[in-house]
Amino acid sequence: MNTRKGYFVIADITGFTSFIADSELEHSQLILSDILKRIVSKFTPTLTLAEIEGDAVFVYTPVEKFPRGEIILEIIESLYYEFRDTKATLKRLVTCNCKACEMVHTLDLKFIIHSGDYVLNEVAGKVKPLGNSINTVHRLLKNKVNESTGWRAYILFTEEALNSIGLNLNAFHTQKEYYEHIGEITTYSINLESRYEEFTESRIIKITEKDADYFVESKFNVSISELWDWVNTPEKRSMWLEVSDWKLVERPSGRTGKGATNHCANSNFLEKLLDYRPFEYYTSEMTGKNMTFMLTGKFDKLLDGTKFTWFMKLKSNLPKPIRKYFSKFIWKKGLKIDGAFKKLDQLIKLEKNKVENNENKT
Repeated sequence: MNTRKGYFVIADITGFTSFIADSELEHSQLILSDILKRIVSKFTPTLTLAEIEGDAVFVYTPVEKFPRGEIILEIIESLYYEFRDTKATLKRLVTCNCKACEMVHTLDLKFIIHSGDYVLNEVAGKVKPLGNSINTVHRLLKNKVNESTGWRAYILFTEEALNSIGLNLNAFHTQKEYYEHIGEITTYSINLESRYEEFTESRIIKITEKDADYFVESKFNVSISELWDWVNTPEKRSMWLEVSDWKLVERPSGRTGKGATNHCANSNFLEKLLDYRPFEYYTSEMTGKNMTFMLTGKFDKLLDGTKFTWFMKLKSNLPKPIRKYFSKFIWKKGLKIDGAFKKLDQLIKLEKNKVENNENKT
């Protein structure tokens, strides 16, 4: 067995015990089954499903798969936002008078993230991660975050997870937990309720086909979250957009998001994120010596992959026909986008083959 370093994530449905105890079993099981299916669908195939554990979902992934570990946080936040929207819709549309349907609003989600060593072990035809790190992430389900803060929906990180992901520690609620045979663990938590409120209230900045001076699109046989990482990780973007050399510059909030900046050493363009909604779209402003334009990258789920569309709008008083001509020239001749998309498709296939080969070695 080969020892690896990985991220371990547990999504746990809070309010599960009272929901089951106080409502009709048939409807409550249907509702819980639907929630669990949505969680699994959002996590996979980006992360690997280890187990559905009653009211919780346990997933993992090797650290090397995501050099920008922030994507783990982005997946969780996106999952939670969808859960909240779905719960609100159900509350408005429900016509059943049973207690299960009336109590849907009492359910919430919490997430535990840890990072550490593990090995893969096959038991009865099923491959599972094993190690002290697995024990730790499960023990952390019993914590004092709710008792200390009153939060029902939150993400709890261990120090190992935060160091691996590279997030700003000042933005978290910090406390210590103690477990027999494990010892003291310092934890860092964020309130998902407040994150959801910020998300729903933030201004939408998005270029559409109608607004754009030019746009390009392509389809890729990969999940939205995996393609999102290829486009939004500066180092990975430089691998396929070969005329560029992107480097991370500033992360005012301690992570990738609105206000974050990247710099291209080749073109000397500075990219500033104006809107950032993981796995839906992002909008950035590109500023060079003699040119400024805006880009929106839009991601659409397909049955067999993801469609990626890049919309461009030049910030200029030139007539639109001239702006369209220059925009097309930038994409086709400057960025050599057709070749770049082909390169991206090749890299995606190589990464997929690498993951499959590693799994076959276990």
